[in-house]
Amino acid sequence: MLVVEGEATAEAASLLFPEFVVISWANGTNAIAKTDWRPLAGRSVTLWPDADAPGRKAMARLAALLAELGCRLQLVEPAGELPQGWDLADADWSALEAAEHLGQWARPLPPAGEPAPAATPQPVGAGAQSPSAAAKSAGAGSPPAEGDEPGVTGQGAAGSAAAPFQCLGYDGEASFYRSGRTGQVLRLARSAHTATHLIALAPLAHWETLYPSRTGVNWAAVASDLYERSIAAGLFSPERIRGRGAWWDGGRPLLHLGDRLVTPDGEQPITAPFRSRFVYQHMPRLDGPGDVAPLTAVEAAPIVAIANRFRWDVPASGTLLLGWVVLAPICGALPWRPHLWLIGGAGSGKSAILDRYITPLLGDFALLVSGSTTEAGLRQTIGSDAVPVVFDEAESNEKGDQQRMQGILALARVASSESGAAMLKGSPTGEVSRYRVRSMFLLSSIATALKQGADQGRFAQLSLRSPGDIAKQEREAHWAALDRDLGRQITPELGRRLITRTVELIPMIRQAASVFSRAAARHFDSQRLGDQYGTLLAGAWSLLSDVAPTQAEAELCIASHDWESYGQGSEQGDEQRCLQTILQHPTRVECADRSVTRTIGELVELVAHQAHDLEIGAELASQTLGRQGLRLEQGQLLVSNTAQPIAQLLRETAWAHGWSVLLQRLPGAQRHAPVRFCGAGMVTRAVAIPLAVL
Repeated sequence: MLVVEGEATAEAASLLFPEFVVISWANGTNAIAKTDWRPLAGRSVTLWPDADAPGRKAMARLAALLAELGCRLQLVEPAGELPQGWDLADADWSALEAAEHLGQWARPLPPAGEPAPAATPQPVGAGAQSPSAAAKSAGAGSPPAEGDEPGVTGQGAAGSAAAPFQCLGYDGEASFYRSGRTGQVLRLARSAHTATHLIALAPLAHWETLYPSRTGVNWAAVASDLYERSIAAGLFSPERIRGRGAWWDGGRPLLHLGDRLVTPDGEQPITAPFRSRFVYQHMPRLDGPGDVAPLTAVEAAPIVAIANRFRWDVPASGTLLLGWVVLAPICGALPWRPHLWLIGGAGSGKSAILDRYITPLLGDFALLVSGSTTEAGLRQTIGSDAVPVVFDEAESNEKGDQQRMQGILALARVASSESGAAMLKGSPTGEVSRYRVRSMFLLSSIATALKQGADQGRFAQLSLRSPGDIAKQEREAHWAALDRDLGRQITPELGRRLITRTVELIPMIRQAASVFSRAAARHFDSQRLGDQYGTLLAGAWSLLSDVAPTQAEAELCIASHDWESYGQGSEQGDEQRCLQTILQHPTRVECADRSVTRTIGELVELVAHQAHDLEIGAELASQTLGRQGLRLEQGQLLVSNTAQPIAQLLRETAWAHGWSVLLQRLPGAQRHAPVRFCGAGMVTRAVAIPLAVL
């Protein structure tokens, strides 16, 4: 044992003397007698005071206490030239130099009597440590702050048989621990520090040894000590917990496969020491890529070729599918996670793409779901994992299906970017659960459920041609050849080799995504589309080259594809789509002898041009618009802020509330003073939209 003064000194000394169990005591030099030193009875103890009078005096008192416990003692007396107050935290030594100084300065202390037989050195009990030092010996070093050098987390780094868990810290009314036996994080509310829960942290024998009482274990003392350790460890953010998948950790890639980590330095068990500010939790095992050799660019050619052989409406869809398949297993290591929506009718090949192409290439990384899956079920299943989601039969036929899919789209929307925001879900008990989803989604259906512009900019829509567009004989020959090549070439073995290649190229792919995103943003005149398609192109590029592209190569690659279907029209703003919904709404017009139906846009045209069609003139059109809360005035369309007809026609849309604020984002639109809408019988404020916008 090595006893020093202060928590910081204990932490520094543990690095200089790895063969020692280094401890301190709580509350300064005057609290030595208040500490229970009995766990040190009969052990070999080295005392290293600070280089000042109070430190030497404290160690002298401690030596007297330990001598009564039969300890074999030696005292370190540093050289006189050391600065006043110097301690081991100030030592700029290697472990070898530290051992040399210890041999030079240490001298044995005479025992008070015959010493007890030496016992096998064991880590000291919690009662003999300060909160910080106790946490250290239990593998509970305080995590480094964001941006600092990574410190040892509870990946089994400093655990021992005496304290087989790590105290991660506290958050609100709960403390967090990581079990050295299971490798999982346990959240205990302050009121849950009871025998039943604490036995999950460490076996009963551990608590009986460190906190003995006449009835077995002093559980109140245990709870008190653990609470102090939590405070010493500091605030803990549950978002630091990471599940399975690929991650970017402090400038290095790693792969979390449930029971082990694969790092640039090799593979290690999840409970082995690992320097990181994140906590990689033990989870069900993934087979992962195994020890197969990575694909070469030449060997990846069949993956590229087959992706382009599916019958796409837009040829660039094959490249986008290829990019998604490559990136999906490493989605947690990407700053932007693009999603796909695969669209096609019966017989178009959707099932072949999902079952014969995507599933073999993703292996057990993919989370495969279908049908009536809900947002809550998906979110709770993903948890802290970074795994791709493949969602088949994502239809939105019924109203309930539409609401369910909008929840899933909201989940995908949050998962796209690596922001600091998290999803918060409350519970009846008042506890808040935090979710930070880092998945890439691929949805498959006959038609999409994309309503909001924010979703359209995050999903690339890949449309398959209708089988009726191709002659039957040609179609059968095409699918026979493609089916044969899928069975021969797209195999689980190929998928494992592809994942191995992708994981090794994570740094390059991140660099390529940055280059492609800049080029795509200029091409589409949209940063969101640049992130979306630039990232997918970076994934496709990684199968063709082991080095990142230059800016000129990225621009040439983008120029070689036809992006007409993926341009700005696919990212139409919500304000434009809201206006279109209003203009395309059909309304009844009461003529002299009958009723006819016209869209609002048609009525606006009649009034704007002072024209008439076979049944309706400009004056009747103007009266009908007024009943809807619309009016034309001086080259502008005035839209009432409170018109009930407009609220009714927008009630099932994403703009049901606040459409007036949304419409003000249109080019040239502005607020208008209160105006009378003839026919509606009301005077309200309005939004004035230039007719040129229409």
